[in-house]
Order: sequence, then C-alpha cells, then structure tokens
Amino acid sequence: MTPIQTFIDRRKHLLSKIQHGVAVIATSPERYRNRDTHYPYRFDSYFYYLTGFREPEAVLILVATGDENTSQQILFCRDKDIEREIWDGFRYGPEAAREVFGFDAAYSITRLDELAGELLADQPAVFHAFGHDTSWDQRVVGWISRVREQVRKGVSAPAEIRDIRHLLDEMRLIKDENELAVMREAAGISAEAHKRAMQATRPGRYEYEIEAELLYEFRRQGAEAPAYTSIVAGGANACVLHYIQNDAQLQAGDLLLIDAACELHGYAADITRTFPVNGRFSAVQKDVYQLVLSAQSAAIDAVRPGSN
Repeated sequence: MTPIQTFIDRRKHLLSKIQHGVAVIATSPERYRNRDTHYPYRFDSYFYYLTGFREPEAVLILVATGDENTSQQILFCRDKDIEREIWDGFRYGPEAAREVFGFDAAYSITRLDELAGELLADQPAVFHAFGHDTSWDQRVVGWISRVREQVRKGVSAPAEIRDIRHLLDEMRLIKDENELAVMREAAGISAEAHKRAMQATRPGRYEYEIEAELLYEFRRQGAEAPAYTSIVAGGANACVLHYIQNDAQLQAGDLLLIDAACELHGYAADITRTFPVNGRFSAVQKDVYQLVLSAQSAAIDAVRPGSN
C-alpha cells in the first residue's frame, strides 16, 4: 500500500503548481445497477492519486496561497454513521479521515455547498475537471456565482476557470517507486492468471469457465477487480475486437485469445495472449504466431531513450 505521506506530498506538489487559487477534485459517484443495488464502487483515479481515500461521496479542495504554511488541504466526506455501517460497511467520517489521511481539515459532505463559497472568496482562479461531469460543472459555477453576489461587500470572485487535469496529468506521467512496484505486482498477478487459464483450457470447455479461472486468480492474489471486462474469445470470436460474451464452447483446432488483467490499488495491468485450445499449433497458426512474436521482440529491442 502507498504510504499516506506520499499522498500528502502529492497534494503539496499540486499546491505549488497551482500557486494561487482553489482546486476542486471530486471522486466518482456510486452507480445504481437496479433498484437499491449498486455496481461495485470504483473511485476516481485523480482523486485517489491525491488522497488515498476510497469512499464515495467525497471531495478534495486545495486552497493554494503561494505559501506552504498557509495553503490548505481539505476533505469533504460522509459522516460517521454506525447504522449505515451495518448495511454498507465501515466509513471513516470527517474526524478520522482528517487524522488518518493527513488533511488540514475535514468536513461533512453535507456542508460542501455551504463552505465552498467561503473557500472561493477572493481567490483568483478555480481549478476543476471541467467538461468531465456536467452536474459538477454546474455546481462549481453556482459557487462562483454566489461569490459574485457579494461584490458589494468587497468580496471578489475567481476570474479564471482552469482545467486541473493538465497539472495532474503532468504529475502522473512520471511514476514513483511505489507506483512502479504496484504496477509490477498487478502485472505479475495477471500473468499468473493467464497461466492458470492456459492450464485449464481444453476442447469442450466454455469460454466463461476459462474466464472464471482468471477471476479466481485475480482475487486469490488480492487484486480488487478485473482492470476491464475480460475477453475470452475462441475461434472466430477472436476477430471481434471487444468480444465479451464469453459463452461459446471451445473447439479443437481453434485458437483462444485472452485479453484480461487485474487492477490493484488503482493500477491496471493489460495482457493479451493467444494459444491453441488443444495445446498444439497447426502449421499455419504456428507461422502467424511466430511472425507476431518476432515483431514484438524487434519492437522491444528497438526501445531506448531518444527513439521515436
């Protein structure tokens, strides 16, 4: 797991890049599957990169003053609620979240609209992922409008709106040692899952049975979920670029294409392999396989600093 200090340092680095202004970064919303059942929750990657906080209904606000001592790192999150925890599981609540995740302050998410105006007052710019979520765009613009209404009181509203993703993408482009370690572990788990799937493959089995072997290995080794919907495509199904039905029976003489990998602590692997269902390539299959393998090896050998 990533040390909490790493997330704190990332927030400080982003504050230094902002210099003067307020950044608003919200996590992903929960999505209903049907009635009162949600899809498995997945946090927003930008939000998690800066906080390490996995709960829904959370917003990070950074107030940059140009001075590390007066800049603020503020979290808004769900209240501690023992009754809801019986149904949905543990939640930190603002007080514990502030202490555990190293924020300067933390408040109930119910107070976000109330306090946002105060935080935006007399700030030169607002940084937000505009265009990503229309409802959030409208919400942030609403905060700015309410600040503008106080102009007769001597309060100024932000004059600029900037996309925070430009700064965050620059930061995330270079991975630190902890990130590299997690990515390598995700790749290692995914590779083991592919090996398990290969060992389980034989004529007469169904694509979904092989998919089950992949999912088992992901979870057995601690990965949270598949990084994307697994493609397990036998025969002609492999010609469908994003085939996900995974319900056909495997036939002797066919190839099986698997495009599957896991996600671990927010980092995804991505592996695609093709092999014969009955364990033996035909002559034509072997020639095509060797051609692709040789091309891959040549590409890897050509990778070096300065190459295009």
